[in-house]
Amino acid sequence: MKRILIVTTIQNTIEAFLIPHIKMLERNEYEVWIATNIQKEIPEELKNNRWINISFSRNPFSKNSFRAIKEMKELIKNNNFEVIHFHTPVASFLGRYAAMKKKQKNIIYTAHGFHFFKGAPLKNWLIYYSMEKLAINWTDKIITINEEDFQRAQKMARKNTKVYKIDGVGLSLENYRNGNFNKIKEELKISENEFVISMIGELNKNKNQIQLLKAVSLLKNKGINNIRIVLVGVGNQKNILEEEAKKNNLKIDFLGYRKDVKDIIAASHIICSMSYREGLPRNIMEGMAQGKSFIVTNIRGNQDIIKSNKNGLLVEVDDFKETAYKIESLIKDRNMISKMAENNFIDVNKFSIEKILKEMEKIYE
Repeated sequence: MKRILIVTTIQNTIEAFLIPHIKMLERNEYEVWIATNIQKEIPEELKNNRWINISFSRNPFSKNSFRAIKEMKELIKNNNFEVIHFHTPVASFLGRYAAMKKKQKNIIYTAHGFHFFKGAPLKNWLIYYSMEKLAINWTDKIITINEEDFQRAQKMARKNTKVYKIDGVGLSLENYRNGNFNKIKEELKISENEFVISMIGELNKNKNQIQLLKAVSLLKNKGINNIRIVLVGVGNQKNILEEEAKKNNLKIDFLGYRKDVKDIIAASHIICSMSYREGLPRNIMEGMAQGKSFIVTNIRGNQDIIKSNKNGLLVEVDDFKETAYKIESLIKDRNMISKMAENNFIDVNKFSIEKILKEMEKIYE
């Protein structure tokens, strides 16, 4: 049986995105090993796999990086891996360096969104572009998930490196098709006349929830008082967002971490994503599965999914006046929301887990 090693910086990446990929590999008669920074109990569906704890840190300059390289070298040296597949920037750089030193063949890297992109801070280019420009020389196949990264990888790649583009890691559409609208409506006591806007993601600077709050504040000053904001996620910006909401007397719910995201989506009229940076945002795909409409920032990743006036609306980052205008336009034009819903029911199929796994099978072949 062929042995493959899956490598990520932290364990959560495995559980959030890669379990269907691992099961696909096992159906194709691979023995799948997993190397990551193990932080909690192994999920039940992966307890039969071999897990290796590696001292990875999200900080590429962590003192643990040298230890992680040493641990990866030992792991590669002592085991016969047919393929090593890397995910996440730090683990992929350190791991590919170790693999190169041990002359490992068949190195694959999936870039879930380069940290260097149009408009990225200079330090991102200095650090992460330099790392990837070097590491791509140790890579046989690189998989990207948006057009900007695909073009960038093609320019960086050496002659023998194959560059692919797929539509994300795959979404189980049936798990998101039918949400329980009434459950959330009763929990949050949503009235019939309220227009519900949801944002799903960590409460941090990158996700930029403050843009939505400022936009809704403008609309409130115009006399539009029926907007209800629902934020799903935890993070270090919560206090700032609470202060903004309190200052402007906004109707807002901080729901924290939730396992019933599909029900929250069902209770939403539109979904927003105000991020500065995305790879290929899964939360948009989840909303598409229920035919929701979107207002999203005009950035890499979002642009790959949302086509303006077809299945959503694009706004510029930090332009809360334009965001307010687009929200108001959808409140007034429910026919536009219905039209976008129809398009999203169709468009979401290209992100299905079944389609993505078929593409991955071809790449492994």
